[in-house]
Amino acid sequence: MERRYLPLLLLLLPALSLSQVYRHVDEQGNVSFSDQPRPGAEEIQLDTLPTYQPRTPPRRQQQSAQQAESASERYRTVAIASPGHDDVVRDNQGLVTVRVESEPSLHDGHRYRLLLNGDAVAAGRQASFQLEGIHRGEYSLQVEIINRSDDVVARSESSTFYMLQASRLSPAR
Repeated sequence: MERRYLPLLLLLLPALSLSQVYRHVDEQGNVSFSDQPRPGAEEIQLDTLPTYQPRTPPRRQQQSAQQAESASERYRTVAIASPGHDDVVRDNQGLVTVRVESEPSLHDGHRYRLLLNGDAVAAGRQASFQLEGIHRGEYSLQVEIINRSDDVVARSESSTFYMLQASRLSPAR
C-alpha cells in the first residue's frame, strides 16, 4: 500500500526546492543559511536554475556554402609514388622510403598521414617518409590528406609492397 504513494511523493519533491532561504549572521560574524526564519535573518532571493539550450543545426544553405568551399580545395590525385604497387623492396635493415604525391600540392593547414596496414605510422607536410624496422612480408600502404582538425580530406588507393630480407637460416649459395 505504501508503494502507491511513492510516485506521488516523487512528484512533490521539486516543490520542496521552492522553499525560502534565509541568511543569518551571528555575533562572531559567522554566516549561516536556513529554511527557517530567525530573528534578524534576511530572506534571500535565489536565481532560477540554469537550463540547457541546445544549439540549432546550421541551415542547409550554410552547409552548401561550406561544400562549395571544400570543392575548390579538392585534390585531383593522391597517390603512393614509391614503392609502386606490388613492388619488392630488398633491405636487410628494414628501411623503406615512401614517397607520396598529390595534385595540387598541399593546401595550408593540410598534411599527409601515412598508413601502414591501416595504422597511422607517420604524418607531416613532407612528401617523403622513412619507415624503419619493417620485417619481411607483405605490407599495405595508404596516404591520407588531413586538415587541422584531423579530418580526412582525401585518401589514396591502397598500395601493396613486399619486403625481402636475407635469411640467417638459409645462407646464400
